[in-house]
Amino acid sequence: MSLVPWNADRTVAASGSPSNSPSRSLLRDAVFAILLENILLGAYRRGERLRLEDIADDLQVSRTPVREALVPLEALRLVVVQRYVGVVIAHWSVDHMVERLRIARSMLDEPPACAGAANDRFDPALLVGRRTEAGCLGVLGVWVLRRSGAAVCADWLEAQLPVLDVFFTDDVAAANGIDAALDRGRRIAILHRARRAAEADAVSECGTALIELVDALIAMPERFRVAASA
Repeated sequence: MSLVPWNADRTVAASGSPSNSPSRSLLRDAVFAILLENILLGAYRRGERLRLEDIADDLQVSRTPVREALVPLEALRLVVVQRYVGVVIAHWSVDHMVERLRIARSMLDEPPACAGAANDRFDPALLVGRRTEAGCLGVLGVWVLRRSGAAVCADWLEAQLPVLDVFFTDDVAAANGIDAALDRGRRIAILHRARRAAEADAVSECGTALIELVDALIAMPERFRVAASA
């Protein structure tokens, strides 16, 4: 599977005004998004070595944004840096994605207070651009955790947002044997309930709805396994 190349005609500067070249952070984020989706789609084999120069050529960028994009991918445990080998695709699995959800559920169920609770109202604009219920779950979960005083947990969940959001898109889920369309109406209804609670500043009610949504997301791979074994 070939990578989607960077569109060199896109000219976005840090100030928001036209520029002759994309900003460095924009390039890094674009490369990260492309690599993340390709890894989760299975375009790379587990254990496959990534050659920075090949990726840079495919995406029509220098090696610098590629190298920078690999840092968060390593933090998400999707790539590993091996001595004398270089960057290698990690042996991740659907179970690893489910484990992220289970950790998020445990945090939401009993938020471990570790700092003063924030009092920020929820901003619905934070949900704009999220591609899946899992991505929206992450955004709302971060807010609930911060309001509950669990700042460290909120930081962890916020770091997981990109991988959770992408993994449950239709194409990526299908590539991993999961039908993301199944029961989507129910998940969206739960999500709307959580969002309404957040907008009403009902932290506990929002957290309860999010736990229900997490359970629904966790059940998706389990249904695939049952179908595959039947």
